[in-house]
Amino acid sequence: MSAAWEVRSWQAVPAEVLSSQLTSNQGSDSTTYAVQARYRYTAAGRTHESSRVGLDPAAGSDNIGDWHQQWHARLSSARDRGQPVTVWVDPADPTRSVLDPHIRWAKTIFHLPFALVFTGVGLGALWVFWRALSGRDGGVLDAAVARSSASRSQRVLWVFALFWCGISFPMAALFWMGGSPWWAKVFVSVFVVIGIGLLTLAWRQSVLAWRFAGTSVRFVPASPQAGESFEVELALASRALQNSAPAGRRLRLAQYRVDDSGSGTQERQVEAFERAATAMPDMAGGERWHARFELPADAPTHGGRRSGERVDWRLEILTAEGAVEVSYDVPVQETPARSAGHPMAAPDRFDRRALWGHEEAIPPRHEGWSAGDASSPLPWPDQVQVVEQSDAWEMRFRQSGWRWAAALAMVPVVVLSGLRWTSGPRASWSDALGSCLWWGVAFLLLFVLHAGTRQWRLRVRDDGVERELASWMWRRTRVFPLASLDHLFHKLLYTQSSGRATTAFHALHAREAASGPSVRLTPGLPGAASAVAVAQALQAAREHRAGRF
Repeated sequence: MSAAWEVRSWQAVPAEVLSSQLTSNQGSDSTTYAVQARYRYTAAGRTHESSRVGLDPAAGSDNIGDWHQQWHARLSSARDRGQPVTVWVDPADPTRSVLDPHIRWAKTIFHLPFALVFTGVGLGALWVFWRALSGRDGGVLDAAVARSSASRSQRVLWVFALFWCGISFPMAALFWMGGSPWWAKVFVSVFVVIGIGLLTLAWRQSVLAWRFAGTSVRFVPASPQAGESFEVELALASRALQNSAPAGRRLRLAQYRVDDSGSGTQERQVEAFERAATAMPDMAGGERWHARFELPADAPTHGGRRSGERVDWRLEILTAEGAVEVSYDVPVQETPARSAGHPMAAPDRFDRRALWGHEEAIPPRHEGWSAGDASSPLPWPDQVQVVEQSDAWEMRFRQSGWRWAAALAMVPVVVLSGLRWTSGPRASWSDALGSCLWWGVAFLLLFVLHAGTRQWRLRVRDDGVERELASWMWRRTRVFPLASLDHLFHKLLYTQSSGRATTAFHALHAREAASGPSVRLTPGLPGAASAVAVAQALQAAREHRAGRF
């Protein structure tokens, strides 16, 4: 950019091309090019020679566009025909000249992520190190200058959004400026749309943080203890009251468990206490809210760890619709006896790990019992279809997850096949069989065939219970005696989070005897009630088919 600004006043003079050469450097995965030239021109009554082609004399070789190839062809043609070319000469110093005074926008855009994003990462790292070394990276929670959740999250959102956009926007511009196929342009445009969404989300969080900026939060006592009550006072500015109904100033004290053991974080709300706040206007047009909460006797310390998860106590300001607008950390402390290491009176009520190995037995039904005998029918899972045939009573379980996996696996299959089809001349079958790309596509196609046709079926026959797992690739069947339906139980298989809502999926198991190894009869069913409903239906089917021998 600086060189382009400098040469804007240089003068154009004719020059003779002495030589032109295009060098190539073969790398591990690509080839770069560089044009090298020598030309002679006359300026200020003297003859000069130069080799500068572009604005950057130390640019080296690259493969961004075909700039080097075009200039090599142009200079070679002028040399062979004896035609002059135009060079731009510095009138203040005639020894300085350049052939192309224009900015290579493709190369400049390619450099933007390295110049901006990585420089920003370095500056951010220096700021973090400075705060750590100066002792300004943390401390005791100060209730008077409490920061809202929007204030904390806006920084993370802006950093992530700028990092994403700083890479995706220049890359998308390169694809659109070059001769890339339409599907490649559409693919990179998806990342641009995501970047715009991230910028919009970061802007909204910044507006929310500005609305609640200056809000003071005071707890009485300053560190609420488990088993005791405490009061909270908030001083809100007028701009923070936009989404609050005059008749419904609602506050909520909530305990969250945050799983930060992986690359990301997952949180779940385990208990909440909602209160109506008493609002009093102040002289500045804002309001002061007051509410009182009681903490459970086993409330853990804010920021502590329970059952492998971090504990977060939050004071949440609710909108008129009941949604959480912003939240503030509450410095809850355990009672002195519990925090000193005394044995806990009861185990953690919200320990998820205790649920994984817990088996909930389903008692057998009495003779002649049917599903219609239940006073309140349990919810039937939508992914289970029942088909009654002449020789069996069959359950078919929908395999939506496997269908989605097959669809996602088709994406690299299509991309790799398209790259091979457009890469050049077709190779022979013997060469293709030795290609890792061919074997990768073949493996993905086999997985797509298996996942797309996978079926899970459970049949109640006169001579036993049959579980069938089959696809077009393989088939596996196992038969159990009908007596195994008297030893059914369900157990947590996995959980699925959507926002702050978590769904527990339970699987139905059976044992051939009261003790011994078990076998899983069903895939994951949403909720324990769904597993019990399936178990009762299996027991009813056995009663309906009994007595044929």
